[in-house]
Amino acid sequence: MKAAPRKLDAAALKRRLKPLNQIPRIAIAVSGGGDSLALLRLAASSHPSVVALTVNHALRKEAAAEARKVAAWCRALGIEHQTLKWKHDGVTSGLQAKARAARYDLMSAWCGKHGVEALLTAHTADDQAETVAMRSRRTSSDKSLAAIWPETNWNGIRILRPLLDITRAELRDYLTIIGQDWIEDPSNHDSKFERVRIREQAPSLALAKTANAAQSKIRRAQSESSVWMKRHAVIGPSGMISIPTSALASLSNSARDEALITLIAKAGGTTPERAKREALSHWLASSESGRRTLGGALFAKRKSQTIIAREPGRIATVPLELSPRANILWDKRFLVSGPKGSTITSKASIKSLKRLEDIPAFVDAGLPVILNANGELLADISGSHHPAAKIKLV
Repeated sequence: MKAAPRKLDAAALKRRLKPLNQIPRIAIAVSGGGDSLALLRLAASSHPSVVALTVNHALRKEAAAEARKVAAWCRALGIEHQTLKWKHDGVTSGLQAKARAARYDLMSAWCGKHGVEALLTAHTADDQAETVAMRSRRTSSDKSLAAIWPETNWNGIRILRPLLDITRAELRDYLTIIGQDWIEDPSNHDSKFERVRIREQAPSLALAKTANAAQSKIRRAQSESSVWMKRHAVIGPSGMISIPTSALASLSNSARDEALITLIAKAGGTTPERAKREALSHWLASSESGRRTLGGALFAKRKSQTIIAREPGRIATVPLELSPRANILWDKRFLVSGPKGSTITSKASIKSLKRLEDIPAFVDAGLPVILNANGELLADISGSHHPAAKIKLV
């Protein structure tokens, strides 16, 4: 290892993680590479409750041994460590994207199960610059160039990235100072991956400022959208959202886009691509009435009012088994629980149930119902007929 430069302020690196002490317990994503090990050592130096999570993607024969090495380092330091394995039948395409999703799924699931509300990742200023360089080849939208955010959410777990303004070199210098070795992942030098090809071109760290500027613009748009939502959007107990049809015209283009993203998410949908959001926005601003679906949400536009709700056809039709001991987030809209042997499904799949007359039929069809083993109704949004059967809009 090279000698660390005298200008490196290791104490300042540790101080930047002090605010994390307000979180009772944190998890650190630790691959064994220099960035993640530096984050682990920095966090563990001040936080009273840290757990390291290593994901074995089972894509390289060395992966299991590397996970054991990280576990040994953690054991020597008195840090709790868990290895999570990605079980798959082989990945032939989109390797990095699928591995990333699996990694976050596994770690967030572990955090949720063990009461850990925040997961830290060691993304650096170099990662930010590389991401901007890759995305700027394809688009100039703020949404894309915002790149890596300092905080996001994955399956209800906060994802924090406290080192986005620290360089990869600084973190390795810190490890050199404290005498901590790390693992070099060979995939970081495999030019079949776009990020590696970009990294070889050594993109300017100034590109990270492009991401900061884009994030600032998006935050302003989100703030405008949030104020607009509070003023105009009415959300009923069924999750149905109603807005004045003409109200969207009062927003700036970027804030209107943020409002659409929020409305679709509240209806249980997912974020569609930008071009499709723009097409919906143009339709909503037109004099045309009717219905459109996007991202799993259904927009029913009338002259004075537009109704947004879940698209019934996008709801999983297989009944989900419930438990009185654990809440389940059903269709990303309702927190539910039920007695042993009960299941939850959409109302559309139970033809014998009476429709609620005060809401449109398509809204009613997408509502949850809890049934017992005999198919009898235990609960719907109107109320419960069993003390353990509960439905709550989130």
